[in-house]
Amino acid sequence: MFSRAIRALPLCAPGLLALPTLLALPAGALAHAVCGARIFPATLGIDDPGAGDEFSTPTIAYSPSNSGGQREFDLGAFAWSKTIFSPNIDVVISDGATFLHPGGSGWDPLSTEFQWGNFCSDDHEFMATLGFEIDWADTGTGSQVQPFNTYQPVIDIGKGFGDLPQGLQSLRALGTTFELSETFPGEKLTDGSPNSTTLNGGFTIQYSLPYYNSQVAAIGNDFAKHLIPITEFTFSKPIANFAPGANQTTGTIQPGVIYQAATYQIGAEAIVPLNRASGSGVGAIFSIDFYLDDLLPNSLGKPLFELQR
Repeated sequence: MFSRAIRALPLCAPGLLALPTLLALPAGALAHAVCGARIFPATLGIDDPGAGDEFSTPTIAYSPSNSGGQREFDLGAFAWSKTIFSPNIDVVISDGATFLHPGGSGWDPLSTEFQWGNFCSDDHEFMATLGFEIDWADTGTGSQVQPFNTYQPVIDIGKGFGDLPQGLQSLRALGTTFELSETFPGEKLTDGSPNSTTLNGGFTIQYSLPYYNSQVAAIGNDFAKHLIPITEFTFSKPIANFAPGANQTTGTIQPGVIYQAATYQIGAEAIVPLNRASGSGVGAIFSIDFYLDDLLPNSLGKPLFELQR
């Protein structure tokens, strides 16, 4: 459902315009990000559009030169998504460490996110989830200490193209996901320096061979029919309270592939800086995600408190 070594780009006001449409869609009891015949995989640069019971570990990312000119290594120790009262409401807890050279290392701030989602139109393979994330002050260490909370409303949307006409069968395995968020700092200034509000976003283009195998035509190779070639695009831009000249857009292009099995998935992508301000050199990211709703459906894979009807 998620991989956050590179932060799943945290909703902004434009995203709220989609809320009436989302609320009109039915929220079903779905295993991970499933909508109709479509399974949206956990992606590595942004989040997928589903809520559920999943556990990601490890997530490892490396950049030879980040936006600050530092060599960066990120270790996502864990990201645990736990459903609470229904399969459509969950809380995500995640943390990890960042190593910078030069710049030192440290444990990242603890992150928690409330998600309400699985809004799905089966026929059109259209899915959405809303979230609100908090990164907590003074829970990091070393170079990653953050003396204030940050708040991030998030919207994640997915669209599969299984509703294309029969004449375009080979394109029906295509899918895309989209994320938009806004990060608000809990304090305007730290030691006289402004803490900016940032607009973040991203999208993916993915071609699901599991979908092709089940909905279009059989694939003879057992390994190939589990693969999802994917390219992700991410961006972040300060939009308020930034230092002069510090409002540059940064981002990444991340081509790669995901292997999707019944109870887990493995993903690997290259990390290519979007522009000079984003860094230089090609990095990489790798992640393993476990679908607890399939692995442990009667314990960790079901809601913590099931409401009586």
